[in-house]
Parts: sequence; structure tokens; C-alpha cells
Amino acid sequence: MAKQPVAIDFDPDLLAELRAEEPGKPDRQLLEDLAHRKLGQSAVRRIRSSFDLPEDEAVALGVRAVRDARRES
Repeated sequence: MAKQPVAIDFDPDLLAELRAEEPGKPDRQLLEDLAHRKLGQSAVRRIRSSFDLPEDEAVALGVRAVRDARRES
């Protein structure tokens, strides 16, 4: 299935900044890379939020992991 291009309005100043960061790269690739980075960051935030522990619980979990590893060796 062929991809159909989509026309968008984009802030020319922002596009100029993207072009300056990666000269020679086509605008389409610059914008696609930007979208991929944004989606990746969103995924990381979602994953982190599901493992968000209070500090005391995180420390206790770490201590247990170290003790278990020491027992196994």
C-alpha cells in the first residue's frame, strides 16, 4: 500500500532550526524524524510511569536484588 502525502502547515522558523541542525536532509525526513523522536519519548514516559516507585520502595527493591545476587554466587 503506497503512502499518501499529507499537506501540513509548519512554522517556518522551526523548520529553519531543524534544517540548521541537520543540513542537507530533506524537509520530509526532518519532520518524520521529529515525529519519531516525539513518539518515542511519549512511549518512554508511559513505560516509566507504570514503574514509578516511591524512593523507599525502590531502595528496598534494590537491596533485595543485591542480597539475592550475593546468595546465588
